[in-house]
Amino acid sequence: MALRLHTSFINGKRLVNSGRIVKRRNPGQLNQEVSRYRETSEESAEMAMGSGANAFAAWSDKPLTHRVKILESVLASLDARSEKIATLITRENGKTLPESRAEVAAGIADSRFHLKDALRSSKQRIRSAVPDTRAHLQHEPVGVFLLITPWNFPLATILRKLVPALVFGNTVVVKPSEYTSATASVLFDILASQKLPAGVANLVLGSGPVLGPALIKHDALRGISFTGSTENGLLIANSVAGRDVRLQLEMGGKNSLLVLADADIDSAVDSAVVGAFSCAGQWCTGTGRVIVEDSIYDDFCQRLIKRAEQIVVGPGHIPSTRMGPLISSGRLKSARQAVRTAIHEGAKLACGGKKPRLRSGWDGHYLAPTIITEVNESMTVFADELFAPVLPVVRARDFEDGLRLANRGTLGLSASIFTEDRTKANEFLKKVEAGIAHVNLHTAFRVPDLPISGWRDSGRGIPECGRFGRDFYTRPRSVYLKT
Repeated sequence: MALRLHTSFINGKRLVNSGRIVKRRNPGQLNQEVSRYRETSEESAEMAMGSGANAFAAWSDKPLTHRVKILESVLASLDARSEKIATLITRENGKTLPESRAEVAAGIADSRFHLKDALRSSKQRIRSAVPDTRAHLQHEPVGVFLLITPWNFPLATILRKLVPALVFGNTVVVKPSEYTSATASVLFDILASQKLPAGVANLVLGSGPVLGPALIKHDALRGISFTGSTENGLLIANSVAGRDVRLQLEMGGKNSLLVLADADIDSAVDSAVVGAFSCAGQWCTGTGRVIVEDSIYDDFCQRLIKRAEQIVVGPGHIPSTRMGPLISSGRLKSARQAVRTAIHEGAKLACGGKKPRLRSGWDGHYLAPTIITEVNESMTVFADELFAPVLPVVRARDFEDGLRLANRGTLGLSASIFTEDRTKANEFLKKVEAGIAHVNLHTAFRVPDLPISGWRDSGRGIPECGRFGRDFYTRPRSVYLKT
């Protein structure tokens, strides 16, 4: 059966004639073509921004309840098609089908929180201390937002930006990763089916270097929500410096899991495995390094290595698979180079580091779950975000040394401590340089009510998710009335 050709969606219509056709292959089965999309042009990107600007006044003037109703219908349609969408994510991205299902569910849960929060925010009233006056706070829309989203969570990341932007009356242009264009395109099928007015939500397909400048320099731009690398995020920040453009940058992480001597070791190992090897290590809040108190280091490593070696690697749609491939040959090459560099610098390859044995026909960008031990803070692998199933394990003399190591570097997204000592846990929560902190949980654990807050070079601006969705996508207006 011929594959559908996905195209950009601008002003309520699919573009018919645009750039070259790009074919994507399943990263877990390279002989399988999974999607096709047609690249759009800089001119079309500018047209998308203009379309959003033209639609803003009418959309922002709609009652909040009207916008909520449309978006609730979008989520209901997503829910009804969740299995098909999860299957598409697995084919495009490579992650396991359970991971894709979890992504769809998480994206819907985040979105439903934003709809409820918008309704709560509309009822906020202030008791005035001045006689014969009333006061309240209004949350006014801002304008056109550019949403730049990654391939590792191709649906959930769009939803947690798009839904709060639209429900508060803004319009959007979505620029997804070119690796996962089909997932974004199917979401726009659903938006169109729910009679979303033309121009309110626009989709541009193509590469960032080509489309990015045209989108970012447009006069209509009022905000950018970006999820991706720290390098690209900071480039975006510099490009809009001095302009009236809001920034929400969710960038890289080198997330530490600190394990103290009194911890439940098996529970800590379980969390390290989940954080390091789910999504093949390709998630921002995943575990980037484990720091283990010296007295239990050898025991912890032995258990961790045993667990890593039991992980079944293969295509994401196979029920027995527990870890899929990396997204691309470039990511695989980078991961293998990081392993070689670590060994050259004196670390020990405890397991993995090479392509696992796979069934015939499962040719893809695979790397076996990899553990690197005897890592110290001078090594490249200690500091660099790898975005791969490669986990460095570091010795710490004691809690204070472990906390110091956890705070090393320039990134500050997520961190976790495993301990039964509540005093040390509380000190960790107070002093760790990360916007997300956990006790006896893996580093990627989160709920829709709270933000994804990157500190230092892991984030800029108002964070996304939780009630901060409202704060980023609205302008506060204080209103006073004489009674």
